[in-house]
Amino acid sequence: MNQPHAAPDPAGAPAVDNRHVPAAFVDVDETLVRDVTFLSLFVFDARRRAQGEEADAVLEEFRALRAAGMSRGESHRWFYRHWAGREVAEVSRTGRDWFASRAADSAFFNVAVRHRLDELRRAGTRIVLVSGSFVPALHPIAEAVGATSVLCTTLETTGGRYTGAVPATMVGADKSAALLRYAERTAVDLSSCTAFGDHHSDIAMFDLVGHPVVVGDTDRRLHGYPAERLPG
Repeated sequence: MNQPHAAPDPAGAPAVDNRHVPAAFVDVDETLVRDVTFLSLFVFDARRRAQGEEADAVLEEFRALRAAGMSRGESHRWFYRHWAGREVAEVSRTGRDWFASRAADSAFFNVAVRHRLDELRRAGTRIVLVSGSFVPALHPIAEAVGATSVLCTTLETTGGRYTGAVPATMVGADKSAALLRYAERTAVDLSSCTAFGDHHSDIAMFDLVGHPVVVGDTDRRLHGYPAERLPG
């Protein structure tokens, strides 16, 4: 049987030994997958219901708000209100259909990240998705990669429907707080863990773990961050 081995490290950071990593925390959008999942699912759902033009207008306004300086957390709250009134079970089913459609594209997953996660999982590492997206988009991805937990944005529901309110986002500092809660609940040593991300907002998560992995090189604010590098 092949033994787990230390992963290669092109950036010169200490290599991670797959045998001694209790948990791997993984950003999803544009890290594990190449989509922004909560936007992609929204468009998929709208076009299925012949409301593609309305969805395109929402995305255009969302991007304009971000360009004008609205924070990631606030822009997510603004966006998720558009699910108000929808049945949770229906959106969950749509999420599975969306995933089946997107995963049929060989470019949907980042192959380098998925390969590393497969290595870690086979060595006994718990895979934990940490994302600003929400459950209907994330659960099918979690099942596909064998993730044991999903830490994500929480949408309020009542009577089986979304209200449009967002009790908790999962961006920036939210991620570090979620990792600390996870570590307390599961008694893992974060300094023995690894984390994958593509954006400078992931630094809050990187700073807590012993082995950060920066995916891609599109964010200049991560160019000097001491981490292993994987292609984006």
